[in-house]
Amino acid sequence: MNFENGRNILAGVVIGVVISWLARDGLHSLAPIARPVIKRTMKLAILGYERGREMAAHLAETVSDLAAEVEAETKSVQTSSSYIITPDRQSE
Repeated sequence: MNFENGRNILAGVVIGVVISWLARDGLHSLAPIARPVIKRTMKLAILGYERGREMAAHLAETVSDLAAEVEAETKSVQTSSSYIITPDRQSE
């Protein structure tokens, strides 16, 4: 067995033991600390989501207003134009 392989196996075993210890004992002792952190994170995520929805609605309203203004200006230019385009008619 290679020394490097033995080192990797030993590191894997140590990590597995630590994780299993944390899952069994450590999580129970961390629960009073972790619960408020998780709760605050979820609250911030919900507030961020709501703020994002508000910003998206505001952006959609702005784009809609701009589109209406452009459409109105386009119609205004078309009706006030002094040039009338008519198709050429050939006498038959």
